[in-house]
Amino acid sequence: KPGTELKGKTLGIHAFGHVGKRVARIAKGFGMKLFAFDPFIPDDEISKEGVTPLKSVEELYEKCQYVSLHIPANEKTIKSINFALMSRMPQNAVLVNTARKEIINEDDLLKMFAEREDFKYISDIAPDCAAEIAEKYAGRYFFTPKKMGAQTAEANINAGLAAARQIVNFFEKGDRTFQVNK
Repeated sequence: KPGTELKGKTLGIHAFGHVGKRVARIAKGFGMKLFAFDPFIPDDEISKEGVTPLKSVEELYEKCQYVSLHIPANEKTIKSINFALMSRMPQNAVLVNTARKEIINEDDLLKMFAEREDFKYISDIAPDCAAEIAEKYAGRYFFTPKKMGAQTAEANINAGLAAARQIVNFFEKGDRTFQVNK
């Protein structure tokens, strides 16, 4: 079955931090129409990146054929990507999760697969229900075997350097910017 071009397609970026901004830059190269929702980033900061800010997460899912997730996993976001949001996506929707698997409500993901034959899901970590998805919904998903977020030699070096800089800044300046044991 032939694929589809990204040019002219709509991409919704759910959270517009460092990774979301990089995704936007890459997507521009494919000629995609870009939208973002992030309640913590001012609209003008999103706009200056050539991305249209949206006022609600619901609008993002309604407007975009592709939605790329970049939200953290915390008490407010765990299982927040649910059927109510996913079902708002237009025909031939693709949900891309390179955030955390915990943000997906997996029961609702299975319901979405069952009710929408056009829906596809891509993730850099397999959900707990991966075997059921593989058995029932062939060709509509892609998972990597493990979380790939920082699995490069460069990422490990950069993380070590950042930690060393933080230790030096703490002793030299009392900087507690990334303190985790408050």
